[in-house]
Amino acid sequence: MELKYKSFKEVFINVIVGIFIGLSVIVPGISGSTMAITMKVYDKGMYAFSHIFKEFKKCFLYALPVLFGIGVGFFVGVLGVQLLLSYFPFITICFFMGLMIGTYPVIFKEVKGEKINAKRGILVVLGFIMPIAFSLASVFMGGGTNTLENLNFGHYVLFFIMGVLISVTQLVPGLSATVLMMIFGYYTALLGGLHLDLLQNIPKLMVYVTMGVGFLIGVFAFSKGIEQILLKARKSFFFLVTGISVGSVISVFVGNECVEIYKGWDFPSLLIEIFLGITVLLSAFAISFILTRYTEKRENEMQAQNEEKFDI
Repeated sequence: MELKYKSFKEVFINVIVGIFIGLSVIVPGISGSTMAITMKVYDKGMYAFSHIFKEFKKCFLYALPVLFGIGVGFFVGVLGVQLLLSYFPFITICFFMGLMIGTYPVIFKEVKGEKINAKRGILVVLGFIMPIAFSLASVFMGGGTNTLENLNFGHYVLFFIMGVLISVTQLVPGLSATVLMMIFGYYTALLGGLHLDLLQNIPKLMVYVTMGVGFLIGVFAFSKGIEQILLKARKSFFFLVTGISVGSVISVFVGNECVEIYKGWDFPSLLIEIFLGITVLLSAFAISFILTRYTEKRENEMQAQNEEKFDI
């Protein structure tokens, strides 16, 4: 596959995709892989990460702008989301869920017009149920949000597994790393632990190191497999992703993080929060939907222009 950049515009697009990937690790509702599909660089990115050991120089040079963008997006996300969640937790979550829903046309386009048979129907239902079931189970079995205090070996095994699973969310469109952390009940704790004094707290530092190792292993372990699935069963795969995407949004609102927010509501604040939350969610959806449609329209226009030039 051709990975060489032909213009600065292509480099800039991959930096933007990287920023969204970096944001998606912190910001609920942002999907870096969905943005990669929207900007038509998803397949190349999957190839670069799955072949980086065989074709290191070519793949690394292609991935470098993405990696730079990830760093920028992660840093901005940490600062911004910490501030927003400290003052407007429920409204902030609603805003990011609206952004996530607005990108659904990119996912649904992959299955639009496809025949729905029993197998594909089961994949949609299974994908829809999984995140909701996991989220409800974490509420009833654990209850409340978790902390990064009094950690033992079992916690670090869990963080490693979370890191691996987060890598999958960055490879599969429609999945969200933050939704995953909310389902486990560690989102607030992990976000709040990112401070300058982290280097002085070795047990907490090792949490992020462990997750980072799991993330890297997951990227290299699963990217090749997902690439093969996309080649051999792309449509069936996206039926599963469609179900997971919709179920993930619902799972956030019934998960540990939101349940803890609900506990702090009294009757007047409940009505106000729900009204503002719905308003913000719908506004974010409109913004994301319009931007997604605009990007898709521009891409179709450019493709039509290229076809006309080819015909001439």
